[in-house]
Amino acid sequence: MEPVRNNVRDLEVIVDQEKIQHLLKKYLANNTMYVKGGDPPAPVVIAGFNDLNILSVDMGQLTPGKDEELTLFRILGRYMHVQGVVIGPTGQGNLYTMQLKTAAIARMERSSQRFLIRQDEACLTNFRASKHSIDATLFNIPTSVKVNFSTVEQTLKAQHDFVKIDVFSGRGSLLDEVRKTGRSALLTDTREIESYRAPGEGYLDYHDALDDALRKTMEEYRRGKIISEIIVPVIYITHDLQSIPLGYIRVQSRSKHYTTDDVLQLREMAFQLVDRIRDSNTVFIQERQELINLSRGGLKCIINHPELREYLERQNGFTFDLLFKLQAPITLYGTIRGAYKMRESGDLILAVQISGSSSRGGEIKRFEEYVAKLEARHKEQLARQQSDGKTR
Repeated sequence: MEPVRNNVRDLEVIVDQEKIQHLLKKYLANNTMYVKGGDPPAPVVIAGFNDLNILSVDMGQLTPGKDEELTLFRILGRYMHVQGVVIGPTGQGNLYTMQLKTAAIARMERSSQRFLIRQDEACLTNFRASKHSIDATLFNIPTSVKVNFSTVEQTLKAQHDFVKIDVFSGRGSLLDEVRKTGRSALLTDTREIESYRAPGEGYLDYHDALDDALRKTMEEYRRGKIISEIIVPVIYITHDLQSIPLGYIRVQSRSKHYTTDDVLQLREMAFQLVDRIRDSNTVFIQERQELINLSRGGLKCIINHPELREYLERQNGFTFDLLFKLQAPITLYGTIRGAYKMRESGDLILAVQISGSSSRGGEIKRFEEYVAKLEARHKEQLARQQSDGKTR
């Protein structure tokens, strides 16, 4: 697998022989482990070991070759693994001997247990992601942004003497203050010095923002016969849940004195504009994709849909539906924490952190209830394994 994005796990490598023996005896022997690199990882069991760290491993369905290097891992509070080289089969069932080379354990516990998911048990579907990346620099503005700006601008021109909807540009200007603060600007009367003060919480103060340029600006308004002005920021929320100061709506009047009610109307227009941009910049793919494992905090999945794979490779997160068998879908937002591309198939393996849900109430609660069922099932399986081990 080729890493696209990866978060490196902080591991403590164990070299002390006594500690290695303790790790094997207490945590790893006679417990199910998994072979790293498979999708999903194949289960194996360390059936025994000696003082020379030669392991006897039940490989299950695997048939590894002589001198093949394997990493066997399990997660029990903390991630732990052993790495070694296959010596060969023992001739007893599917038991192989393996020379342990290194052992390691994570320095910190995983926040929640992962559970393998069968293909018929759950999947991911109804993916919503951005077609084009929109960032604060906006050197490459998607056509969809320009089109939506122009459409709304034409609508507003019938209601105001001057209308300008554009992306932010330039630094040190009044518009730049709107960009940096995210605040709206209301100038009720350009001829009155007191109007240049902020009319309330959440408004830009013209007087402070203009500073030494205040008198010059008042004169410019007078020459242009502008008596009132509103500037409202257009703040875009991406599928990565990032807030981007995309642009602004600026209106001016030669006859009407604007009020806070007019500001509220323009803010609503800005919200609608952002919705239109997001809709035109959103790809919606309904194909079902395989879920590998699941925990309270996240999941691992395989993306094999070519178009979806292309979009998700360059994004930090996406919205999707988690579909459990015989249950209504749960809409969630996931942040991509790691991404790997399979060399042969080109499939994308994603490690995803659950970072949010839809506006429908109870989505996260339903998700957590299902994971709780997986935890209960896992505890039952561990209890049975321990019981079987004692009887043997």
